Amino acid sequence: MSRHDDIMRGLGLHGQAVVATLQMMDDLDRRDPDLEQVAARLGIDPSDLQRIFPDKHSLLLAVAEQALVRLMDSCTKAVVKVDPGDAVGQFLALGKAYIRWAADHRIQFRMIASHPSLNVGRVPELRRYLDSVIDLMTRMLERARDAGRLRDDEDIPMLVMSSRIFVYGLAQMVVDGRVEALRPARTPLEAAEQALSDFVQRIARTATVKLRRKGG
Repeated sequence: MSRHDDIMRGLGLHGQAVVATLQMMDDLDRRDPDLEQVAARLGIDPSDLQRIFPDKHSLLLAVAEQALVRLMDSCTKAVVKVDPGDAVGQFLALGKAYIRWAADHRIQFRMIASHPSLNVGRVPELRRYLDSVIDLMTRMLERARDAGRLRDDEDIPMLVMSSRIFVYGLAQMVVDGRVEALRPARTPLEAAEQALSDFVQRIARTATVKLRRKGG
C-alpha cells in the first residue's frame, strides 16, 4: 500500500479531499486545484465532491482550517508540558511549537501565511484560531509581567505584535531554507529555536536585572 493510500484509509470524503488538495499543492506546485482535479485525484465524480464543497474556495477553507487545528493542537501540547508558574517558559514553548509546525507542515504554513486568494485574517471561521493564539500570548505575557519577569510598564500588545513578527520570520526562513547560511554548524530548526530563546531571554532580561538591583 502506498503512502497516499495509507493516509486515505479510514478517512471520509471530506478528509480525503483535504489530503488530496494538500498533495496536489505539493506535487504540482498548485495553490488552487479545481474541484474537478481533486475529484480526479480521488477517482470520484465531481458532483460527489460538490455536495460537500460547493466550490474550490470552500475546499481551501477546509484545508486551511485543518491546518490551524493542527497548529493549535501542537501549541497546546507544547505549552502544557511547561510549569504553569513559568509564563516565560510557556511563551517560549509556544513559539517553538509554531516553528516546528511550520517546519513539519510547509505547505500548510505557506497557505496560512501567504496564499494569494485566501486572507486568513479576514475569514471569521479562520480568524478565530489566530485570535485564540494572540489571546494566549497576551495572557502569558501579562502573567510574566505580574510575576516580575517583564517591566511593570511593558506594552503587552506591542510585545505580542513584535513577537509574532519575529517568530513568523524565523519560521519563514526555516521553510525557505535560509537559516543554514546564518548558522551552518546547527540544523535549521536548532538555529531558529536558539534565536527564539535568545529573543525571549532578552525580553525578560531587563526586568530580571531591575529586580536584582532592587534586591541588592
